[in-house]
Amino acid sequence: MFGAFWAIFGLFEIILWGALVTPLILPFAVIPRGRRERYSIFGGRVFGWLCTYVTCMGRTTILGRENLPTKRGYLVISNHRSWEDVGMLMYVTSSQGISKKEVAYIPFFGLTGYVSGVIYFDRSSKESRQKVVTDAIAMMKLGANLHVFPEGTRTRTGRLNEKVFLRLVQACWEHGVDVVPAAVWGTDRAVRAAGVHALPFQRFGMQLAPAVDRGAHASAEAYAEACWGTVVRMARAHGSDQPFSVVDEIDHHAAARIALSQDPRSGGLVAQG
Repeated sequence: MFGAFWAIFGLFEIILWGALVTPLILPFAVIPRGRRERYSIFGGRVFGWLCTYVTCMGRTTILGRENLPTKRGYLVISNHRSWEDVGMLMYVTSSQGISKKEVAYIPFFGLTGYVSGVIYFDRSSKESRQKVVTDAIAMMKLGANLHVFPEGTRTRTGRLNEKVFLRLVQACWEHGVDVVPAAVWGTDRAVRAAGVHALPFQRFGMQLAPAVDRGAHASAEAYAEACWGTVVRMARAHGSDQPFSVVDEIDHHAAARIALSQDPRSGGLVAQG
């Protein structure tokens, strides 16, 4: 019962955060899309912080923040376990997402997302799916940062989805755009992937790997597979490819220590919230 109450309360909070942030970034709407995001993403980051640390009251661990490129205009790809993945990615990676068009109609939330860089598309339209790749590359070439979930939707079982969509990652190789692999864990404990259920004060986190070297791969397909393979390895190290009943038993800090021991480039452990 409490989980359902907290989820509904959280939804109203998210709409409230959108109402507060939208006036701050709306003036940037006059700047052409692709260029305004370097300014308006500030609103997106504030929104992501509010969702993560106020609505979810998250106790987070962020690994590898220093691996984010210093040059703007990159793509972050991640596994997808919960709605909270979006808030954490917005705040930590200064990026906006690629989302189904229905999200655009959520009061304030949809408008805030559009002004700060979200690309909305119709998942049922092949033409729309093809256009979103072109639009995303154009925006990133102009300096906007984006994130995407190649699995296409949140996992309902806890396991990584076998089918992934990597066309945008391939296009990044073709157009010289950096791709940063990321892995999230534990966000499903804060906001469940299915049903109406959320809990505050949960532990969850994210690990970022260095951008994958485009020159080390001979084709767009090989590059895309290498990028997703890095996500899979990190996700598994943190228990994010286990059935939800098993994941609930995995200690958060133990998962962080596993990742640190496997990748010395991931940097120090930074606890927030």
